[in-house]
Amino acid sequence: MTDPRFAPAFAYVHPVFWPWLWLQLWAIAKYQKETGQHFLLRITRYGSVRLKYASDRPKPKPKNLYKYEAPAVPAWERPALGSDMPVEFAEDAQPFILSALCNFMESAIADLRAAYRAPAPDTS
Repeated sequence: MTDPRFAPAFAYVHPVFWPWLWLQLWAIAKYQKETGQHFLLRITRYGSVRLKYASDRPKPKPKNLYKYEAPAVPAWERPALGSDMPVEFAEDAQPFILSALCNFMESAIADLRAAYRAPAPDTS
């Protein structure tokens, strides 16, 4: 305890009780370093330390300033939220979009069927 803040406390307490005072001040300083709280202490001539007042604990600083917030509505329930298409148009255009998607998938599957109908080349 070479901290000059505690010099008046050691000057006030009788030297016989310095180890007891040191032990209590060490525990308080360690706790203060962990929590960041400040204390107003009352010290007796016999080295007893009492906490008169304690400050509020400071809010811990976040390790990462980015905080992910999940959307309230999942994207698959309302696809208009994930695009620039107006909701009214999306509801009217849904059958057209689905039919165009089905036509594209049918043509892609037809191309795959044609490619895999031919016999495999002999590589032996």
